[in-house]
Amino acid sequence: METKLSWEQFKGQTRLPKFAIPKRYDLFLKPDLSACTFSGTVQVSLDIIEGTKFLVLNALEIVIQEVRFTDSNNQTYRPCDVVLEGNDEILVLVFKELLNVGEGVLWIEFSAALNQHLIGFYKWALR
Repeated sequence: METKLSWEQFKGQTRLPKFAIPKRYDLFLKPDLSACTFSGTVQVSLDIIEGTKFLVLNALEIVIQEVRFTDSNNQTYRPCDVVLEGNDEILVLVFKELLNVGEGVLWIEFSAALNQHLIGFYKWALR
């Protein structure tokens, strides 16, 4: 388990922590091309290999609407803090309760702008 209690321990790291290993991603995107935006959900099947109060993912320039984690005992946890750290391109989910070792599913609902920077889900027009 993490020895530090703050999400800031993950700032400046070149790799995501290894206490939660993703096994499968189910990503659903709904673009609105006229508004240059999109919304979506992702379900990530995780294997928690070390008890943790944090989940850390790569993310950039998104708005999080809802997050929940459901463990293999069908217990649902909601984060007490959701931090999008733009400089490090990470999303840190902070939970009050310890997420125990075992399998679970992380569900996130989000939205963002379609950008023209060729990063993430972007808008591009052929000329």
